[in-house]
Amino acid sequence: MTFTKKAREPVQIAVRRKPRQARSFMTVEAILEAARILFARDGFEATSTTRIAEVAGVSVGSLYEYFTSKEALVAKLIKCHCDYLMALYGNAFKAVEGQGLEALVDAWIDTTADAYAENVALQRVLLEQMGRVSKLRHLQRVSMAFTDLLEQALRVCGEPIGRPDLHLAAFVMESAGEALIHRSIIYTADLFGYELRRELKVMLILYLRAGVSGGTDN
Repeated sequence: MTFTKKAREPVQIAVRRKPRQARSFMTVEAILEAARILFARDGFEATSTTRIAEVAGVSVGSLYEYFTSKEALVAKLIKCHCDYLMALYGNAFKAVEGQGLEALVDAWIDTTADAYAENVALQRVLLEQMGRVSKLRHLQRVSMAFTDLLEQALRVCGEPIGRPDLHLAAFVMESAGEALIHRSIIYTADLFGYELRRELKVMLILYLRAGVSGGTDN
């Protein structure tokens, strides 16, 4: 759970219409890219839909054809990031299949951290707004999709897992990694680096191996 200085009521988020033609897709992508740039540079509060439209090279009216507000833009950017992570995880886990637990944990932590490191300033804005613009069921669906991927990866990692319930172990793995990386980005950039990755890997490897014969006892 992330605590902010001032609690805010959830807002209604809606996308007015989906792009169906190539030109419409280009317009939406231009709007999203402008939002990425401005949110990262100026922050959420200082960014207006008028300015986003200006940077995107479209009219404000065109922006509102697709997004009801800047909150809707944040919600879309969060979804894009989650879809991006899902694709990255699929490729990363396939690449280390059968190579052992440490290779899998490395892939999980490094893929996650690298994806957030591509634009930490933007990710900070998205994380700060996530509880406001994303419905709980959407967050649950994404978390469980990541958990399912991790569970499958654990089953084919080529090494015995010490935990009795692999689905629960995958959930712990997903929750611990995401929570610590999220908090390091929101609270202080000094913690988001190599040292955090190292500590996460040590923690998860010890946890996943606990209970294996010759390893740490439960």
